[in-house]
Parts: sequence; structure tokens; C-alpha cells
Amino acid sequence: MLEGRIVNDSIAHEYLHILNLTLQKGTITTESGNFTIPVRVNDTLYISALQFKHKELVITPAIYSRKYIEIALETEVTELADVNISDVALSGRLGDDMNKPKLEKPFDPAEAGLPVYTGPVLTSEERKLYTATHSGGGIIPVDAVINAISGRTAYLKKIVKVSNMEIKVQEARNLVADSTYIKQLEIPARFIDDFVHYVYMDNTANLAVAASENPLSLMELLLQEAPAYLEHKKDEGVRIEKKQ
Repeated sequence: MLEGRIVNDSIAHEYLHILNLTLQKGTITTESGNFTIPVRVNDTLYISALQFKHKELVITPAIYSRKYIEIALETEVTELADVNISDVALSGRLGDDMNKPKLEKPFDPAEAGLPVYTGPVLTSEERKLYTATHSGGGIIPVDAVINAISGRTAYLKKIVKVSNMEIKVQEARNLVADSTYIKQLEIPARFIDDFVHYVYMDNTANLAVAASENPLSLMELLLQEAPAYLEHKKDEGVRIEKKQ
């Protein structure tokens, strides 16, 4: 397991996505920016945060041996075009200004016959995938062929898959209070996120139980999985002390 922390001062540290693209595992940061995620040497981590550039990090032998890393994210600078608010001089007198010629309405690409995306709001990762595989008219562009050959399309699909799965895992995690994980399931607080990923990540059957909104079925599932998880950590050489 790798422990780490996002160190930027100008960022809300809670709920940033930390994804291991190689293992297809993910987690989120705490309020202080800390996170824990399973890694191996040469695995690739992908860190996602609003208003910051996404960061990729390869786990070197040095990072793996330290078992800890601090990560600083680079600000995403979006350059806006100059905007001309008005070419009409206003006097400040309502009666006179109402007689001024009206401004032209903003350009509407739909009225001009240009394609406009009207589907659901996409995540940042999904927008990158859409751009890499479609042209404006919905025709697969030459770039998409190049992307497919280079492996970028498959790479972006992996990011979308892990990101969407992570959302489902976190929704399932929040169905149960931390006190329940700690007291009834005997999962220490620092291992709760790891436990829920063990239970739900890429497990459609367990996610379906969480989505059923049946508290009894959910607790039966967690009570069954908790001992198996603790045994699994023991096999990994991780010592977990149960509450007294």
C-alpha cells in the first residue's frame, strides 16, 4: 500500500480522485489531502482535480520502498478570448437608452446548422475520450484512427471506466457510517476505504446489493466480507489490530 498526500495550499483536498490505472483501483483523498492506494513498481497513478492539470505518476522502486509520497498539482490555466461587452454608448438615462439600437444576439451554432452536443453532462475524462474518438459531425476522424493505433483511445477508456466505477464505490461506501465499519465490522478507520474497494470494486453483484436499498442485505454482505478482507490483509503481510 502507498500512502500519500496532495500538498497544494490553494485546493480543496477532499474527494480528489487517485486512480491506479495499471491495477484499475482507485480511492479518494481525505479532508487533509491524504490517501492510501495499492501499488506495485511501474504502476501508473492518475490524479484528477478540478482547476488543476491531471497528473500521471509512475511508481519507481524508490517511491515503492518509501511507501509514501507527496504530490503537488499544477494549476490549469484557461485563456479566455477578449469579449466586447457593448459597442453602444449608454447615457445612463433609461428612457434615452431604450431607444438605442439593439445588440445582435449571440451566435447560435445550432441555427447555423453546426452540430451541437446535447447528451448528458460528461466528466472531464469522458470529454477527453469523446474528443479523441469523434469529429464535430459524428464521423470518426483521422485523429481517432491514429489515437486507436497509438493506444490512446484504450488508455482514455480505462480512465473513464475506473473513474465511473470509483463513483459507484464511494456511493456504496457512504451507505454505512464509519462507526459501523469500526465497531461492528472491526475495520480500523484508516482501512475503511481499502475495505470498500475490496468489497465493491469491479464487483457488480456486491454493487447491486448496495443499490437495493435493503439495509439488512447490505449488512449481511459486509459481515461476510469483513473476515475475508482481514484475512486477505494478513496474507499481504499487513497487520491490522482489532478494537479491544
